[in-house]
Amino acid sequence: MKKLLIRSLIVLSLTLFVAAASVVWTQDKKDFAEPGEKRQNELQPPEKIMNVIGLKPGMVIGDIGAGRGRFAVWFADRVGANGKVYANDIDIDALIHLARRCKQHGFYNVIMRRGTVVNPNIPDGVLDIAFIVNVHHHLDKPVELIKNLIPTLKREGILVIVENDPEKSGWTSHMTLKEVLLQQVDQAGFKLVKIETFLPEDNIYFFHPKKR
Repeated sequence: MKKLLIRSLIVLSLTLFVAAASVVWTQDKKDFAEPGEKRQNELQPPEKIMNVIGLKPGMVIGDIGAGRGRFAVWFADRVGANGKVYANDIDIDALIHLARRCKQHGFYNVIMRRGTVVNPNIPDGVLDIAFIVNVHHHLDKPVELIKNLIPTLKREGILVIVENDPEKSGWTSHMTLKEVLLQQVDQAGFKLVKIETFLPEDNIYFFHPKKR
């Protein structure tokens, strides 16, 4: 009887420990997604993408076509207080929403930059990474805009584009065909370095400027 009681107490203690650890883990787990973003973040996990593009604390990244900040808030958390995020968009209402969102999460390292169709409005030589996700197919003048990203990059800076791959997703709209994207970025003055294909519906393209 005594052994049974001791065993029951041990099991109860372990159960309580696991439950407590689970609560702490849930509270500590980062999730900056707004309600309408969760599905897209499952297809494009921000943490995995930040890892593969090499985003580290202290770096400076430009979120081109940042919109309401689905990725910008994750970038802000990753680069930390010593880094910066330049959030670019032509939609002022989207940038206002992003500014409120950053304030809510306590991010003061995000700089809003309202651009034009061809001008990202980001200072020269500041970016380690220029990042474009699900925006390329919306660009009215992709060659001109992407060409104007070259001056914004540091000497070793890179351009990263995440774009839907219709061969994986089956989409026939809201995407730019791979060959068209590569041609346009080439015309803009960039050379392809590599393509990551682990995302279920998208490819991640890495580019360096042809001339430094």
